[in-house]
Amino acid sequence: MKGGIAQIVALTCHGNAAQHGANTNDFFPKNSTCVFCEHINFVFVENSFQGNFKETEIAGTPQAWFAHLLANGAKGIRLIYQPHNKPGIPDRMSAGFVGGGGTWIIEVLGPKTQSEFWLAKWKVGNQNAHDKKIWRVTYGRVSIAPTSQFKPHDVQNAKNHLAQAIREIHAFSVEHDCGNFFTQCFADALDTLASEGANLHGYHNDLAPAGFLPKQSLTLLDACQRAWVFGGMGSWNDKLFSGADKAEYDQVSEQLFRCLTEAIVVGANDSFHSLDRRVK
Repeated sequence: MKGGIAQIVALTCHGNAAQHGANTNDFFPKNSTCVFCEHINFVFVENSFQGNFKETEIAGTPQAWFAHLLANGAKGIRLIYQPHNKPGIPDRMSAGFVGGGGTWIIEVLGPKTQSEFWLAKWKVGNQNAHDKKIWRVTYGRVSIAPTSQFKPHDVQNAKNHLAQAIREIHAFSVEHDCGNFFTQCFADALDTLASEGANLHGYHNDLAPAGFLPKQSLTLLDACQRAWVFGGMGSWNDKLFSGADKAEYDQVSEQLFRCLTEAIVVGANDSFHSLDRRVK
């Protein structure tokens, strides 16, 4: 799972936990999704009369943002994924490029059936920083709109879809000798799902506060971390095939990417439903 996606998942889960009074004071800089970030701030983005965009900072850290949301009566946070799939380059192929791979959006549900929509902007700061904290991340509130109806997702269904997609791409990887790295990634993800989370293989083990997110969703998000092989130099996207093999490669790759984005949204948004269950 890309670092930017992992961070937006962690913000969703911890933000919802903060709504229930969880201690999130150490989120930045201690959360694993923040270790390479110099700062993470939150701004309101407004269009000025001159046509320029004005940014007004309302929180200098994620935990300050959580406190801001709580003080302003937010009801919770949901994660949204919007695919792009531009002609000639599917999202799985553009996932390694800046602005590629679809758009991940944080929706903050306000107290009066209005939602705020937040987007992330990552910029490189000091590339030679001795502590490797090179990223300067800004989340901007880019719009406000009426809150839409939200049908709870079926976590088990998302798990079944993901497991099937990983089994098929794992079989393809083995049959076509795609390398130990990719084959092991898929095998690890299957192991996580089959063990019901007893065996975790993902790098980020703190996407949600301990005990807040149901185990089934933690399992789903962990499997997504290992099965995400898209983007960057030497990624799964760089594999070359022809004929029937290429057709199968494209099919299993597209299926996995679609199931991964579905599972990430479902797993992260279970933190919203976890909040709802606790409130009730």
